[in-house]
Amino acid sequence: MTAAILGQLNAGEVVSVAAGRLIRSGVQLQSLLDDLVDFNRTNLGLGISIVPATVDLAELCAQELDQLRVAHPDSQLELHVDGDCQGSWDVKRIRQLFGNLVTNAIQYGAPETPVRVTLVGEENHLRLEVSNGGAGIDQETLRHLFEPLKRATDNRSHPGLGLGLYIVREIAKGHGGVAEARSDDRETVFSVRLPRKN
Repeated sequence: MTAAILGQLNAGEVVSVAAGRLIRSGVQLQSLLDDLVDFNRTNLGLGISIVPATVDLAELCAQELDQLRVAHPDSQLELHVDGDCQGSWDVKRIRQLFGNLVTNAIQYGAPETPVRVTLVGEENHLRLEVSNGGAGIDQETLRHLFEPLKRATDNRSHPGLGLGLYIVREIAKGHGGVAEARSDDRETVFSVRLPRKN
């Protein structure tokens, strides 16, 4: 809250830049804590709690992308929508799932290529895909990517605990859906299918 107030003050560029860093660090820390809590819940057999409400996923994802553009100003984030994207899902959990997928794509994708988010409204399901360009993920790594504490190996260091994709899978499962990944030498695509009604 203090960082947000500092960012709103007209105190010059140095203060604004520092406040922006504090806000991004706070968001990152909150995300890590949320992932740890969810990991512990699933380990205890409690699963991820889902509280469905009627929501338009196209609007929700557009709002989330706007926030992610602020946190990642150097990244190109695109949204493509096809069909009806209304259904009954847990808004907080879908935000978490979406944020984890897009942040993962930003961190591991080639910086010069856009992260593409595609929403396709099908008759009984909604399909959400997040893709990024760059080096592919080998099949052995793909098989274990949604397991807890597993991460793709590359030469870069990324913050995180290796729980983001596991949480994505558990949120999809909690909605009666499924999360999958595919990769080749041009792009990696994470796909989530969610039933419209839980």
